Amino acid sequence: MSMHSYRSASGTPTHPGKEIGEAMAGVTAKFTLKNWRIWVASFGFFWTLFVCGVISMYSFKYAGGGSELMQEEILTLPLIQDTIFAILAPFVFVIAARHPVQYPARIRRSFLYFGGGVLFTIAHVLIRLLSYPAWNPQAKAYQWSLINWGTFHLSIYWPALKRIFLWNLVEDIFAIYLPVIVIAHAVLYYTRYREREVRTAHLQAQLSDAKLLALKSQLQPHFLFNTLHSISSLMLRDVHAADTMIARLSDLLRMSLEDEGQHLTSLKRELDFTQAYLDIERIRFGERLTVIFDVPPEALDILVPHFLLQPLVENSIKHGISKRSSGGEIFVGARIARDALRLTVRDNGSGRTPTGTPGPLNSGIGLRGTRERLRTLYGDDQQLEINFWADGSVEVTISLPFRRQLRLTSHGSRVEGVVAFEQS
Repeated sequence: MSMHSYRSASGTPTHPGKEIGEAMAGVTAKFTLKNWRIWVASFGFFWTLFVCGVISMYSFKYAGGGSELMQEEILTLPLIQDTIFAILAPFVFVIAARHPVQYPARIRRSFLYFGGGVLFTIAHVLIRLLSYPAWNPQAKAYQWSLINWGTFHLSIYWPALKRIFLWNLVEDIFAIYLPVIVIAHAVLYYTRYREREVRTAHLQAQLSDAKLLALKSQLQPHFLFNTLHSISSLMLRDVHAADTMIARLSDLLRMSLEDEGQHLTSLKRELDFTQAYLDIERIRFGERLTVIFDVPPEALDILVPHFLLQPLVENSIKHGISKRSSGGEIFVGARIARDALRLTVRDNGSGRTPTGTPGPLNSGIGLRGTRERLRTLYGDDQQLEINFWADGSVEVTISLPFRRQLRLTSHGSRVEGVVAFEQS
């Protein structure tokens, strides 16, 4: 089994494992103080706490469960405290998200987080004390003395600072600081989980794309070999017919190259490609081959897997029409049933072995590759059935889901079509 490397958009070879590592390393880069969502979430959370606290305090007061409460206790102090928490919390969140507790540095970072909790409490207390004069000029925690015009000296009442710090240390760490750290880790790991899911889906898409290209590359040489064999056998009998067949083969190759790299094409273009192939086979079989197309106009813009019908038609000719001396007929039809496209390829030749069991039609490269491509593209939403009838005819039916969608071609132009492709 050969190993495949993928190329980035710039064309540089990359390795899937390296891409995943780079993606995981870049997850924490999303958590910065410039991310306005973090600030909005912080202020929203602590504003909600403030409102809930005020409601509970008023409920307690008017229920007669306590003494007269001052406005300072009900509104001012909780508002200032929660505003300070809302300002400090994003810093804690970003630091915790960018430097999570994880192996092998989990013990060292745990101690750092504890030290950070002390600093968080100090910052909270300092900001709270510095804000006192704004709402209570008589606060004894401060003494203001004007020295010169335009300057001032601030002296902090340290006993008050010590008392408030010790009082808030445990509450700040366990009620605010640690929950913010836990939330930061939860958000980080959830983001990593989502990133890993996206990367896994991207790599699975790359793998499916490589698998489809490999299956398609198996079909094209097989088809080309069979066509060249037909031309070789015709050269000895009719040079002019062989020359016409070569010209039609060049048209086929041109159409194939135009759709290179595309897994989906319109049903109309797929029918044109199949028609070009059948023109070659008509030269070979002459009047022994009749082809009937029955496709409604509304189905022509539905997108189907490229190179879908040609292998089925080729199997009908190889295992059915080629065994008839005359009257060979191939029917190609399409029907839209609810949200599914139903394609049918039927021949009136012999698709059975002498014992009455299915012949090589069921195990050829073309049909096997078609099954694999359909399974890769649609999973369990597709269906391919082969029916062997008593009169020797064989019918292959393919059902594909579809939905209307706007797609981009390889040339960058937009094409409105119905996409026979539904992947969850």
